[in-house]
Amino acid sequence: MKRRIALGFVVAVILLGLLIGAVGSRDILAELSEADYRLLGLGFLSGALALTFRGLVWERFIALIDETMSRKRIGSIFLTAMFIKYATPYGQLATEPFVAYLVSQGGEMAYEDGLASIVSADLLNYIPYYTFGFLALGMISIGGTLGDGMLVQFAAFAGLFVVVASLVYVVVRCREVVYRLVLGAAAVVRRLVGRLTDRFDDQLSPGAVRTRLDGFYTSVETITTDRRTLVIATVYAHLGMAFLMLPVYIGAIALGYQLALPVVAIVVALGKLGSVVPAPGGTGGVEAIVTAGLTTIGQLEPAAALTVALIYRVCTYWLTIGVGGLSAVGLLVGDT
Repeated sequence: MKRRIALGFVVAVILLGLLIGAVGSRDILAELSEADYRLLGLGFLSGALALTFRGLVWERFIALIDETMSRKRIGSIFLTAMFIKYATPYGQLATEPFVAYLVSQGGEMAYEDGLASIVSADLLNYIPYYTFGFLALGMISIGGTLGDGMLVQFAAFAGLFVVVASLVYVVVRCREVVYRLVLGAAAVVRRLVGRLTDRFDDQLSPGAVRTRLDGFYTSVETITTDRRTLVIATVYAHLGMAFLMLPVYIGAIALGYQLALPVVAIVVALGKLGSVVPAPGGTGGVEAIVTAGLTTIGQLEPAAALTVALIYRVCTYWLTIGVGGLSAVGLLVGDT
């Protein structure tokens, strides 16, 4: 794990170096030298509030499944999950199962209950990328300032939405397909592992796997049928997204530029596509896409656009890495 994280950050530094070199490091330093650092402090505050509201979504869902878990413990789990997600390449693909495992090891929740609440919270925190993104896209299109410089990114954004929506539909509405796939995968893993050890035979047996799936869907139903919790969590998720976007707006003002809020919303939403880059948190890719959006749609010069993108990432991504890293050390050391 440590080697994977270290390699990922090496890739991130290289990608950022190439991007900064292409735009011009001296021009970027010139932009930063003119920045209002008091305003940049507001950017950090906004990033912290984004993290707080996203954590509150986790708190609402986990507390609904396990009323005994303290807010402090949930907050620590959330920050640790965010660190793992952002510190490893493609960390978003494996964070939820790993964090659910950590929770289950502490004897606080069954693995399937933790997984259901964590996946539900992460999904709800992900939805505002599309609600804000599509709203901003519509506003920009009506204003006639969309242009054709970002058509590939817009198509990829829409395509990703279709994929995510389809996966959610299958998981929620086509349970028999999920059961069949998971049971089949578990049977294959059981055969392969069984050649080395019989330690996991019981856990991977069809009966045990089916019981965990039943528990997972029971927890999902508990969450989706509690309308009050869903409404409050949805508001928290969108507030979190709003504060996640603000550092772009604040960063531009700190450098002496003015950006329309729809432009800010769409570049942050499109920036999610940068996660396909094999570096922690999509570092390098996110900055490149945000820079391209600010240049094409926001009409900023490349140096100014990249500087704003870097400010945005420091106030959100790197802030999360720092706070989440401290939490991860506390949680993992405390559980050993």
